[in-house]
Amino acid sequence: MGNKTQNIEICCICGKIAYVDECKFVKCPHCGFEIEQDWDKSHPEDITYPSLVSVSRAREQFRAGKPFQASFEEFLKGLDFYAEMTFRHRGILYYVMFYEGKICFGHDGNDQFYETLAEFTEKANIDGRLLKDIWDEVEKPGYMSCCD
Repeated sequence: MGNKTQNIEICCICGKIAYVDECKFVKCPHCGFEIEQDWDKSHPEDITYPSLVSVSRAREQFRAGKPFQASFEEFLKGLDFYAEMTFRHRGILYYVMFYEGKICFGHDGNDQFYETLAEFTEKANIDGRLLKDIWDEVEKPGYMSCCD
């Protein structure tokens, strides 16, 4: 059995003691931020799995007493990185994914298709309201999983 002290990490967000799991992820029991070990040291402005919020943005949100919430730009980076994303808006689960060379956005089979990420950014909408303009109403943006 390994030395327990080797599994201790200082949280890059709140500065308190956190622990590294067997997959090299750090989930802080104090602030709740989760990140791949050492990612924050070389990529503070980027996102990665499992967190969709960059380290620098998470630090700002933590200092302000706000919950961790990805910006629209971070969500787009996540889509580019992972290819399948979800979020909730007014209780409805939406998905965004690459499908047959296009970007598919929708819920329950009500899909919008876009040729490029730029087109998605400029035209994706919910009930005629641009997604980028209502992003502050979005809840739980993140990577698609079987448990969304």
